[in-house]
Amino acid sequence: MESEQKSDDQKDSGSEKQIPELVMKSIPHEILALGLRLTDTKYQIDLLGKAGWGNLTANLHGLETSGEWDGPDDALTFFSKIFPFAPLPGNSESMGFFQVPTERVIGRSWRWWPEHLNHNSEAKLREHLAGPHAADTTSYYFIPELAVVLAAEGQNRVSYCRERHIPFITARVTMLNYPPADRMRIYHVSRGSVRQSWVVLHDRYLQPLQWPRITLPALAIYGVHNHHWPAHFPSVMQIFEELYHPQQQENFVLPCLDLNAIGEKIAKKEAEARQAILPVSMALTDMQVANIWPISLTTLFIFMVSLLMAGMTLGNGLPGKISLVAAGASASILLFLMTPILMVSKRLRREAIDPPQFEEEAVESTTGAPD
Repeated sequence: MESEQKSDDQKDSGSEKQIPELVMKSIPHEILALGLRLTDTKYQIDLLGKAGWGNLTANLHGLETSGEWDGPDDALTFFSKIFPFAPLPGNSESMGFFQVPTERVIGRSWRWWPEHLNHNSEAKLREHLAGPHAADTTSYYFIPELAVVLAAEGQNRVSYCRERHIPFITARVTMLNYPPADRMRIYHVSRGSVRQSWVVLHDRYLQPLQWPRITLPALAIYGVHNHHWPAHFPSVMQIFEELYHPQQQENFVLPCLDLNAIGEKIAKKEAEARQAILPVSMALTDMQVANIWPISLTTLFIFMVSLLMAGMTLGNGLPGKISLVAAGASASILLFLMTPILMVSKRLRREAIDPPQFEEEAVESTTGAPD
């Protein structure tokens, strides 16, 4: 029995040795330091949140966008609030099982902490973490560009391993690439007293920074630089208006603005405005001329009566001549009223056909209100 148990232990230890360490030696030193600072920041925020969200800074922990309490942000949500254009995990395959450095993992501790475990439960947990099946319920995303690992499943064990000084966590790791620094630009813009910092990716997608005091130094270390707002982009004022309507893109966690789509919408509006001022033909009867229809109907009545009298007299005598003259004159007036001989802009034509209702609404509001 003892020999069998020893052989099993040797197999388990051998299987553990077969799991490689997640190596980050090729990553620059400043990026390694940035990743450590980011993971430690998340851990400290989770520690503050143990006493309630009132001890925390704004939306980095605690309240969901719906206003409900749901504990701290998960790793990917937290990362997306700090780094713009955080990528959504796609259908990429797992890299395999690795021994992940605990100090590099961003977790989410809220359901339990190490002090919640009694002696027996902690012993079982340590046995599981050291066993061959430790990675079965894990899913970690490795972002090599920033030297951090985001825990999607198996996130509560991160704080435990930190507090118990366990240097590595066995986990299933998937690569998640962050956009390169040379494809992003930082722009500091103002609108009146409002000052914001925007990041544009691929000269197309824009996201405003939620935490510029945290994000700007981090992006500077990553290699993203400040630039002046280019002339070929939509104006800053137009972007400020569009910030209320961000669109969800399939590649990013948070919604963003598509500058190409905004430019196309602006060009379409400008084309419609230019088209609206082009002149079109219009008749007097289509315009808002005072008493135009009573005049038209009276003229038509005179024309019909004159035409009838001319037919009865066959144009002979004074009554016949007067009837012919009246019929011709009224016909000319009707032709002038009905024929589109005036050139006006399309905007005036729309207002004539469909006049604005604000005057009638104002009259109704004043007459309908009691004294």
